[in-house]
Amino acid sequence: MEISNNQNIYTNYQKTKKEDSVLPIEVFKIDKNNIVENPNKFIQNDEKEEQEYVYIGTIYENIKKGIDKNTFLMSNYDFRNQQYWNTSDPRQYMWTYQQTHATYGNVYEDAKDFEDFVAKWVEKGESEHDAIFRARAYAAAGLLDYGKQKIVDIPNLDYDDKKQHGFHQIDNPPLKKAFLETLDSLDLVSVSLLVFNMFPNGENSSSFKELLKEYGVKLENLKQNQPEEEQSKFTFTGDININDKMSLEYQNFIFDTLIGFFKDRVNSFINNEENYIKYSNESIDKLKNAHDILIENFKKNTKEYNETKNILNQYMK
Repeated sequence: MEISNNQNIYTNYQKTKKEDSVLPIEVFKIDKNNIVENPNKFIQNDEKEEQEYVYIGTIYENIKKGIDKNTFLMSNYDFRNQQYWNTSDPRQYMWTYQQTHATYGNVYEDAKDFEDFVAKWVEKGESEHDAIFRARAYAAAGLLDYGKQKIVDIPNLDYDDKKQHGFHQIDNPPLKKAFLETLDSLDLVSVSLLVFNMFPNGENSSSFKELLKEYGVKLENLKQNQPEEEQSKFTFTGDININDKMSLEYQNFIFDTLIGFFKDRVNSFINNEENYIKYSNESIDKLKNAHDILIENFKKNTKEYNETKNILNQYMK
């Protein structure tokens, strides 16, 4: 590489320069005509195949197209290197391990219900992303078995569904039916807001059972200020399971208490000023609307439940 063509510029500058003058920028420009390329220089191949990453959004279609089942969803080997993982949380460690080793052949593993659920909502027109995260919310509520699926982690729950959370531990058919009907009618944002308001997943959050027990204590405290004739003869302990050994009157007491609980949950959320920092007004409205729909569905289902029980009781007499 040469700069000899700039010599005249420099010579003229020396003849005419004044004190404290500055060299013209042209002196430093390179004459590209005199550049000799190094024949041994490494030239990057523009056609070099880039590392392909497969994200949520293509899995369902690729499975339908018959992609090789041994293909990793995350094709970058680095993701499967333990040094990239956060190992401080054993639960998250296991989810990360399973997700980074997921292939098209084992991504759903034994979670047939989970896989069918995603496929159903994709066929309905939801994006694969929304269908998977809808399934995630249903699974977190104990309304969908997630088995050993590796496609998405279930918040605050272990890899490999133990079925010891949410509706897995609740025997209340009218409530379960109402919850499913409500979730099916909502968009993904509303689904997530409702589920994680009922089944909090933070480390410092109360479980659904604890929330019910706390509400029972609240009712007992309120009862102290009620006239005796207005007080319920039943005490709510937080247990919302029902069975045929219970009187229909007591079962309806549980139903009525649950409706009060739902109203209390949404009012507590709305009256918490911190939520107006964490959530948009639209999200708060969505949560309130989701509770309203849940309450109406629950009222409808308890009415049907009572009618069926009354018919059965009449038949048994």
